[in-house]
Amino acid sequence: MRRTLLILTIFFCLTASAQDTPNARQAKRVFNTAWNHIYGQEGVKFNYKIDILHVYKEEGYSCNKGEKSVSEHKNTIIYDNGTLKHIVRTNKKIVELHDPKVNKKDEKLQMFKFEPDSYTYSIAKADDGMLLVTLVAKPKANVKMKRIEALLTPGSYYPRRLRIKVSIFWATITFANFQAGSIDDQLFVFPKEKYKDYKIIDER
Repeated sequence: MRRTLLILTIFFCLTASAQDTPNARQAKRVFNTAWNHIYGQEGVKFNYKIDILHVYKEEGYSCNKGEKSVSEHKNTIIYDNGTLKHIVRTNKKIVELHDPKVNKKDEKLQMFKFEPDSYTYSIAKADDGMLLVTLVAKPKANVKMKRIEALLTPGSYYPRRLRIKVSIFWATITFANFQAGSIDDQLFVFPKEKYKDYKIIDER
């Protein structure tokens, strides 16, 4: 019994030590800075491309600031001011009204829920001069994202590419025209005059 306790004590000490290295601390700090660029209160906007197993592909534009957001992809434009969400279907000439608080409970969104203390962190320089931060889910961590590989711009830590392993498949997200901060609140106001000829459907 004492031998077992000794082995467990050594194991946990080594594990804690491995994640308390300067590299691990730097990696966590850098990644959290990049994550806060996307979800921070100062706001952000960017163009993106998503590729899942080369089967599902999507590209578009996204702008977020606190509870507010606006995004565009394919034939859909979404304006969310935090209280009311307008979903514009340009190919059908309709505007759907949704309660954003209800939509945020969608189980699919929980797939990409990030819990920073559930991962081990490391950082290295990539071949192209970028920074590569790697996150690996800790054993028994109850998270959907099992591994995250973030390619970041040195200095600003703006994301250039994210590779995320969810269950057994990989999703790749690439970013362009990334801007953090100085986001005008007017961007989140639904331009009703632009869509005055569209049919309104209340889904609340």
